[in-house]
Amino acid sequence: MKLLFENWRKLLEGEVIDFPMQPKLTDEDDDDEKEDLQYTIRLEEEIAQRLANLHGNMASIPPEKIEQLEQIMMDIEELLK
Repeated sequence: MKLLFENWRKLLEGEVIDFPMQPKLTDEDDDDEKEDLQYTIRLEEEIAQRLANLHGNMASIPPEKIEQLEQIMMDIEELLK
């Protein structure tokens, strides 16, 4: 729980949040891209669920936080390319 609050503070203050990297299972490009996509989807779902828990439900999440999450996810996807 402490890590969640620390990452939330970093998000609100615009700091970089370090995400654990998923180890690669193969060297094939197609498999790597699929793994990256799956990792990104799981990460987005996990963050959204934590935000929902923090605000009580998904509908209570402020729109600006959802926009910030979307920007973070786009940045992560760019980094994985």
